[in-house]
Amino acid sequence: MERPSNNSAFKNFQDWISNSSSIKLLVIGFIVLILLIPQSYTTNLIVERQFRLEEAEHEIREKWSRDQTITGPFISLPYFELSEIETKDEKKVIKELNTAYFLPDQLEINGNLETESLHRGIFDVAVYTNKINFSAKFLPVTLEKLNILPENVQWDQASILIGISDLRGISGDTKLLVNNEELSPEPFTDFKTSQKGLLVSLALNPENNSDLIFSGTLDIKGSKDFFIAPVGKTTNLSLSGNWPNPSFQGEFLPESRNITETGFESSWKVLHFNRPFGQEFIGSIPNFESSTFGLSLVNPADQYQQSIRTTKYALLIIVLSFLSLFMMEILTKKSIHPVQYTLIGFALVLYYTLLIALSEHIGFGLAYLTATIATVGLLGLYAKTLFPKFKQTAIFTVILAVFYTFIFVIIKQQDFALLLGSIGLFVALATTMYISRKINWNNNSPALTQAS
Repeated sequence: MERPSNNSAFKNFQDWISNSSSIKLLVIGFIVLILLIPQSYTTNLIVERQFRLEEAEHEIREKWSRDQTITGPFISLPYFELSEIETKDEKKVIKELNTAYFLPDQLEINGNLETESLHRGIFDVAVYTNKINFSAKFLPVTLEKLNILPENVQWDQASILIGISDLRGISGDTKLLVNNEELSPEPFTDFKTSQKGLLVSLALNPENNSDLIFSGTLDIKGSKDFFIAPVGKTTNLSLSGNWPNPSFQGEFLPESRNITETGFESSWKVLHFNRPFGQEFIGSIPNFESSTFGLSLVNPADQYQQSIRTTKYALLIIVLSFLSLFMMEILTKKSIHPVQYTLIGFALVLYYTLLIALSEHIGFGLAYLTATIATVGLLGLYAKTLFPKFKQTAIFTVILAVFYTFIFVIIKQQDFALLLGSIGLFVALATTMYISRKINWNNNSPALTQAS
């Protein structure tokens, strides 16, 4: 008689465990915590794939050409600086070679960026060729501002310098003219300032120190960024191109811009009042890099950045899906085993691996749609084994589709992500409270029949 009593007590305990809503919620919460482990590996996978993309970008840019920054043109004028040294017996005059630099009064630059995509495996990297036309007007050099005597100047060793950050990007014919006279440029590197670019030798005439017009064309290859330094007292830059998503960067934004699906047009005007340096220097040039401006070729469809943003909502998707499943379990009185919750959870986690793999080949938008249809379809078919009626299965499937659609909207509306997310969670909570308002949580739900 005692043995049946023990069996009956154990069976009652099992029934209490199976039918207790509180215990079931604790089990579901534990399953959610377990699912965070494979979910963390998914995030690591995205980071690893993004690192491979950056490696491919670096390799292509090293072989094509890196970011380009144009600094110049400006005049370099050597001169002797005299100084006296007194000794016990006599005074000695020491000549020290120094350099004076003069910036142009007006600088006009027009560029046209023709972009293309280079491939490395499954990765695409945007590069450009920029055809630049420029014209710089130099006023007569003002030696008195720098306290330089004309007789100490090496007029025949003057030159015009154009700083180019990556000389490998120079392509095509380079045509440079000084007062309409074509001159041949040579590469140069200034180890003191790390400046490099093109040099045009210029023999100035101290007897005819007049205005000088320096003009020409440059074909420059580069990748991602294109910047110029506002070396002119008035600097005007006009840039156009066939890239539909330019990101204007640097110290100055364009005064006008027009961006379409086929390209962009933009223009800047920078005055010498807007920059932290003047027109003449001795010894070394200032840090032009701190005043550069231009644009970057931004890829708005970076699938890895969007995938990372999507995985940040993985916990939300899992919790809401399990909450919906639990509420339907209570309302339909159809028990769902923790193993079945776990299988559904693994399908929700596997979704992100599928999304990453597809986005590398068909783009993020289409990959999100494909992965969502596959996952929602799989869980919808699996729900047929959990719920006896087609209507119940359809409701669960629609709920999942709404969740994934909601997350996609949040990702695309980045500026309103917090607002939309807060509203969505409030609506989900309100809906749960409304549906569960008649459930007596103090009294365990009725005996549930185990789903097959």
